[in-house]
Amino acid sequence: MKTAILTGLLMGGTAAANGDIINGESAASTYYPSAGGMLAGTTVEFQGSSFELKMLMCSATLIAPDVVMIAAHCIDFDYLEDMAGIQFDDVDIVFSREADLSRFSGMPGQSWPTDAAFAWDSATHPGWSMDQLQMGLAENDDIALLFLDEPIFDVEPAVLPTAAEANAIVEGAVVDIVGWGQQTSDQTPPSGTVGIKIAGQSEIVEVSPYEFKVGELQGDVRKCHGDSGGPTYIDLGGDNGTRVIGVTSHAYDMTDCRETGGVDTRVDFYLDWIDAEMRARCEDGTRSWCETDGIVPPGFTEDALAFDEDDDEISGCSCTAAPSTGTLGWWAMICLGAVGLSRRKASSQGPRD
Repeated sequence: MKTAILTGLLMGGTAAANGDIINGESAASTYYPSAGGMLAGTTVEFQGSSFELKMLMCSATLIAPDVVMIAAHCIDFDYLEDMAGIQFDDVDIVFSREADLSRFSGMPGQSWPTDAAFAWDSATHPGWSMDQLQMGLAENDDIALLFLDEPIFDVEPAVLPTAAEANAIVEGAVVDIVGWGQQTSDQTPPSGTVGIKIAGQSEIVEVSPYEFKVGELQGDVRKCHGDSGGPTYIDLGGDNGTRVIGVTSHAYDMTDCRETGGVDTRVDFYLDWIDAEMRARCEDGTRSWCETDGIVPPGFTEDALAFDEDDDEISGCSCTAAPSTGTLGWWAMICLGAVGLSRRKASSQGPRD
């Protein structure tokens, strides 16, 4: 039951069904540049053979130069291990803003993206539980943070809403959504339709204090497999700017995104938790950037950080489909995602190819 709920926003192997940003369009890396893909890399033993995996797992959002916001289920590797019966050791978690990450949706093992930013630690909301995930709109606590080895300075992070600005999250509000997953409703997506940055404009159609639903009808721009962890943005109008108000979480019902839109975790409901986790790592000296130790406030980045707005090069999810044939077809079993990486563990792994 729980896996079926999540398959509305995750995908893997032959289990994949509906599309990524359904009815959306391809987007360049410079369009909402704070959005990115989350990749995971490890080596696993399966049926007597070793496989090096570098796979696009989810979408994500940069919210500080060294902090990425994502869905908790994207990094719930404890659940993956239990479900697949496979131990994941020395997992590398990577954030990339490349618009085309399709090469990580097929046979694994290629080199990391040139802009790969590695996470040294993560924080999963303590209330998150795969076993208690509910459909519709509920308090699922599906939110997590990744902390990067090095800050990213060539793109302005997304700005989180203040508590007062959360009043803009209402039924009928126009939003922009971004993701890297499937683009078709095919159960096995055609080659070239997975791992490409897709975006579109939609609207909020149902709201609770904890979550909201994006898109209602089949013809709406909406979220599905591969959008997990990715952002929903809203323009507050005038000089107020844009805010990231949602983290793509799960399917709305058992139609699995074939008939209606998916559900986002509301960022504003978790502002205190996000701020506390960011501050804690500045207080203990482990974060790589602490010009602001908590949530980056609106307007701060323009004045305090040097961003190269003319630089289209990047320096530094959405489970995507694995091969549908052969011994790696089991990837469908393990496309969810808490990674407790430490800086010492990450640095002890040697060069990252």
